[in-house]
This record gives sequence, C-alpha cells and structure tokens, in this order.
Amino acid sequence: MRKGFFVPDWSFPAIGIVLFLPLLVFASYGQDLIFEEGSEWELISDGNQFAEGMAWDEEGHFYFTDVPRALLFKVDAQTGEKTLLDDNTGRANGIAFGPDGRLYGCARGASAIYAWDPETWGKVPVARGPASNDIAILDDGTIFFSDPAERAVWRVDLVSGELTRVLETRWAPNGISLSIDQRTLLVAEFNSSRIHGYTIGSDSALTGRHRIAYRLGIPSNGLGRLDGMQTLSGDRLLIGTALGIQVAFPAGKEGSGPWIVVPSPDGRPRCNYARISPDGVWLYAAFAKDILRRRVSEDFN
Repeated sequence: MRKGFFVPDWSFPAIGIVLFLPLLVFASYGQDLIFEEGSEWELISDGNQFAEGMAWDEEGHFYFTDVPRALLFKVDAQTGEKTLLDDNTGRANGIAFGPDGRLYGCARGASAIYAWDPETWGKVPVARGPASNDIAILDDGTIFFSDPAERAVWRVDLVSGELTRVLETRWAPNGISLSIDQRTLLVAEFNSSRIHGYTIGSDSALTGRHRIAYRLGIPSNGLGRLDGMQTLSGDRLLIGTALGIQVAFPAGKEGSGPWIVVPSPDGRPRCNYARISPDGVWLYAAFAKDILRRRVSEDFN
C-alpha cells in the first residue's frame, strides 16, 4: 500500500500538485505521517453499491449505510460480524448518534430525517421535506443537515420539531461537520477546494458569520469532490476527496495551510467518507463499494 504524503503550503493547489511532484514522491518514502509503521489496510465490508455514513455507539460498534440499496449495517466491535439492521432506510446517507442515544440519518429517498431506536431498530421521522445528504448533531440535540439539490443547509430543533432553512448557497453543499468546540458548522463545497465555516451562537443557531475554514488539494479539473469529514485535534480536518483521504490545517490569510494526501489504495475510486474511530486507533475510509481501516500512529493523535 502507498503511504500518505505531505503537501507544502500552496495558495493554488492544482498548480502545486504539478510543480512539487518530485517532492511528494520523495516524502512518500519517509516516515509515514498518519499510519502506524508496518500497518496495512484491512477490509471491513465489501460488495456494497455505495457505502457511506459512518458512526460508532458507546460500546464501539461501527455503523454504516449502503445508500442505493437502502441498507443500514452494524459491525460488531469484538467479532467484526456484520449485521443488517434495516433494509428500508429511505436511501439513508449520512448518519450520527444523538445525545439521546438514537441514531439519526439523512433518508434522502424518503425526504426525511429518521431516528432509529438502538434497542429495536424501529425508526420514526423527526423532520420531513428536504432531500438530505449529510448530518451533524450538537450536544443539545440540534441537527444540521446538507441539501445539495436545493443548495441549502437546514436546522432541526428536536424540542420544538421546527425545521428551518438556515443557509442558501450558490454551490452544492455536501459533507457537513462541527468543530470540536461545536462553535463552528463546517460545510463542504463539493466540487471545489473549499470548506466553509459558519459560527454557531449560544442559542445553537447560526449567527451569520462566515469564513473559508479549510482549503484542500484538488485535481487539475478543479473538482475536489469534498465529502464526508471529521474535525481532529489541533484544528485539523480529515476528509474524503477526489484525490483520496486528506488531512488539512486551517486556512489562513495567505491561503491554505499544509495538508496530507493519502491516495485511494490499489486503484480504488475517490474516498467518499473518512473517520477516526472513537478510541483513536483506526482510520476508517469508504471507497464506494468497500470500507477499509488502517491503524494510525500515536503521534498522529
């Protein structure tokens, strides 16, 4: 398997990829910046049509969706056994556990946000209307989700049940996440290099303040395919992209910070989702038909 490589601070990523190619190849033979020495990719699930949405419960069990087939799976933390929990998810995409212990998901095909009971795996809609894609949940239960079709981001207040369109964009929002302190909502502009940051107020609503929070490496066609992402310590961002897995540092006044690129292994397609397991041991990544994981180094965490 190829190792990750380090990309220097470039204001124009697409140009930099060409100009600094010798440096990237050289760096790839040094100490790996993400993975444990001697580690290899391990298969978690294959044979999916399009694996997406990653989440873990408090016991460390792993959950994901197969979007076109409308399936929700659980992978046992101890045995690795995969169990089908729901075969009619409404083509659920992004999923996340809420503070109430329920699993919430973006059921785009059903135009709903579903909540699954982890005891029975029965589900109920908590919002209906928009065609949702990815989801982020605050500690108080407030839900934000992206809606690429309408170029919008929505908010669900679980106490009142109110559904509000909180963002209208000129671009298709896709991956969505929160800063570690939950004061910033991060929204990926799918076909670009940009992750947008929106300030969250004390009332769990957006304040109207906006900035470009991260810039990612992109291929020469400019289509970054910025997708499922997660914030890490040190204000870093882990994300699935057209170039594979990327770890980015916050954008500054002079442009983007440096980033790390891990090409999709063994000729796989773009990485569409990436997460670090809650115990900090594994990096999980989805590549459409399969999900892989690999041990990360202690230094990375």
